[in-house]
Amino acid sequence: MVGLDEARKLMRLQEDANGDSLNITPAFVLVPAALESAARRAILSSSSVFPVGDEGTINQNPGIINVVKDMAEVIVEPRLDKANSKEWYVAAAKGMDTIEVAYLDGMDTPYLEEQVGFTVDGVAWKVRIDAGVAALDYRGLLKSNGA
Repeated sequence: MVGLDEARKLMRLQEDANGDSLNITPAFVLVPAALESAARRAILSSSSVFPVGDEGTINQNPGIINVVKDMAEVIVEPRLDKANSKEWYVAAAKGMDTIEVAYLDGMDTPYLEEQVGFTVDGVAWKVRIDAGVAALDYRGLLKSNGA
């Protein structure tokens, strides 16, 4: 998870149309399952840890403060592993409009339909939700290729 500090810096330096700094604060780090341990180690360790190949990390000097400690909440999404197990993302806190989820007729709960079995003992459920998603502003999201 080398690069978290750089990702934070890049988000903070984002500018609006007038060139004013937005000072965006990262709140979430989205990682594939393959990077879960590395992400938690990087963000939750009190002192700085250094990567040692594929064997994990070593705490070379417990006196060096971890500058990314508690920088963001780690969210693990196993579906990211299928796309690329080295890529990870940083997302801004609430209040930075990045993605909008809209619901048909404002109905933000799923529609549930129950069918009781007659020939078998059981119940079948049909569940759906009518929603759409749109990207609003790219500056609240950052992608790392893991390099």
